[in-house]
Amino acid sequence: MKTSALRIRLATLGALVALAGCASHEFPDSSRLYGLNLDAARAIYGEWTTNVKLDGKQFYIWRRGATYEGQPVFCELWVEVAPRQIIGRRFVQGHAEACKLF
Repeated sequence: MKTSALRIRLATLGALVALAGCASHEFPDSSRLYGLNLDAARAIYGEWTTNVKLDGKQFYIWRRGATYEGQPVFCELWVEVAPRQIIGRRFVQGHAEACKLF
C-alpha cells in the first residue's frame, strides 16, 4: 500500500517537473478571434482535437506537436465559447516550438 502511494507521488512529481518546461503564450493576434463565431477559429486552425465542458463552460482544444532537440513537444490552443458559439477567450499552453505552429 505504501509503495503504490509513493509511486503515485513520484509520478505526480515527475509530471509537475515535465510541465515546468511549459509556458502559456499570448500571441499578438490572439484578440482577433474574440467575439467571432467558433467557425472563425475552425477556418484558421482546422477541426479541433477535442472539446470539453468544464465548470459549465464549453472549450474547444486544438493540439500541435513538434520535435525539439530530438524530443517530442506539444502545445494546446484552448478556445472558450459562450452561447451561440461566440469565442469568449483563447489561450495557448505548451512548448514554444510546438506553439509556433498556431
